[in-house]
Amino acid sequence: MQAPIVITGGSSGIGRAIRLRLEAAGYNTLNLDIQRGEDDCQNFIACDLSAPESLHEAVESIKVPSGGLGGLICVAGVGPLPDDPLQVMQVNFLGTRKLTQLLLPRLRRGGSVTLVASSAGRDWRENRVQVDAMVATPGFADGERWLRDSTEAGSDWQAEAYKFSKQCLAAYTYHAVGAAQPFGVRVNCINPGITETNLSADFRDMLGSDTYDRIVGLSGRAGQPTDVAGLAEFLCVGDAGWINGVEITVDGGYFAGVVADWHPKSP
Repeated sequence: MQAPIVITGGSSGIGRAIRLRLEAAGYNTLNLDIQRGEDDCQNFIACDLSAPESLHEAVESIKVPSGGLGGLICVAGVGPLPDDPLQVMQVNFLGTRKLTQLLLPRLRRGGSVTLVASSAGRDWRENRVQVDAMVATPGFADGERWLRDSTEAGSDWQAEAYKFSKQCLAAYTYHAVGAAQPFGVRVNCINPGITETNLSADFRDMLGSDTYDRIVGLSGRAGQPTDVAGLAEFLCVGDAGWINGVEITVDGGYFAGVVADWHPKSP
């Protein structure tokens, strides 16, 4: 039996595009998501990343073949939720990290983990004190405690919870590489730019329409979920066995213009 590849968030958006691409190539997939979605996916397990008990139940229900699971691609996430910053952190970082920790021993040697973060988090080094402190928390409850304590101490992480969650996930990649090494598993991170999904309206609200439209214009177009799917497939099942511990931005070149300052100036 072919080892299944676990995908979180495989019911919609980028996760669905990755799942469909892998299935079309003949791979078995296992979709962990809140709901099944519109199409009939091969295998589905309900999983709420914001609830540790749901994570444990989902993992225990996975039938792991003797050689281990083929890979893990973590895509599931929520957009900016101004009214519930804690849930943003629970889903986008704490739950994703917990699932990765639980599944690492169940992956086959030579397998891989791909974390899908965001271009919003690629500047995590500029917020390294907070990010390192959050990533250093060993577990889900410890992370929640850190968030509460930080809020009481005056931290403003809640003001940009989405950005902070993706900064933490991108930074966690480097820690996960060390944790995965004894299992012979690689870990990499994809940072998509603006991509057309059911969360697009939330990102437009977060950035403001002018900024959102400017980024899309400078990129040439908004990204599509399929733009990310090809890279995710390559990192998971392609000839990528020596690619480990890297972040790859998928934004059509927008960030290159930011770095080299060749974008036209705003009027």
